Amino acid sequence: MEIKPINLTISPERGRAKAGSPGFLDELSKFIHWVNQEQQKAEAIKDAVLKGADIPLHQMVVEFEKAGIALNLLIQVRNKLVEAFQELNRMQV
Repeated sequence: MEIKPINLTISPERGRAKAGSPGFLDELSKFIHWVNQEQQKAEAIKDAVLKGADIPLHQMVVEFEKAGIALNLLIQVRNKLVEAFQELNRMQV
C-alpha cells in the first residue's frame, strides 16, 4: 500500500482582505467611534437633565446603561487584544 503525500496549496489571497472590504483596523476604528458616540449621548442627556430638561427617567437610565455596556465591551476587546499580543511575544521563533 502506497501512501501518497498530501498536496496542500496555500493561496496567498486566502489570508488577505479583498480590496475595498474593510480591514480589522477599520472595523476597530468604527467600533471605538460608536462607543464614543454612546458616551457622548449619555453625557448630553446628563447635561440636559442637570439644566432642567424634562427627560423621562427610563430614557436616561437606558442611555446610561447602553454607554456603560459599550464601554465594558470596548475594555474586554482591549483586554483580548493585549492577551493576544502577549501570547505572540511569548512564542519562540
